[in-house]
Amino acid sequence: MENYNKSIPRENLIMLLMAGSIVVFNIIGFIVSYFVWKEYSKDSAFIEINGKRLLNFHITFVIYEIIAFLLIIVLIGTILMPIVSIAYFVMTVIGMIKYGYHKDYEYPFTFKFIK
Repeated sequence: MENYNKSIPRENLIMLLMAGSIVVFNIIGFIVSYFVWKEYSKDSAFIEINGKRLLNFHITFVIYEIIAFLLIIVLIGTILMPIVSIAYFVMTVIGMIKYGYHKDYEYPFTFKFIK
């Protein structure tokens, strides 16, 4: 864990709930997580940094899923779709474990949409 200059109690639990809500509720969970991130990032540097990483990760993987789905036309998507889905799930679980221990997690293969 980095030494953050601002923090709030149970910020790791907030990050766990954000990640879990996106996985369970998809777009609704993403929207709720975005507003939770906007609200709590004012008071917590941990949530500000890791929430941004989490949201960028989910946006990136939605794009990957769309590309894999479109590639089903040329049959390579039938191989890519399960790989992308499994990678998404595994990286989300790793991130949630890290958040549970109040540690930072930099998601791999992620584009930075939210700066």
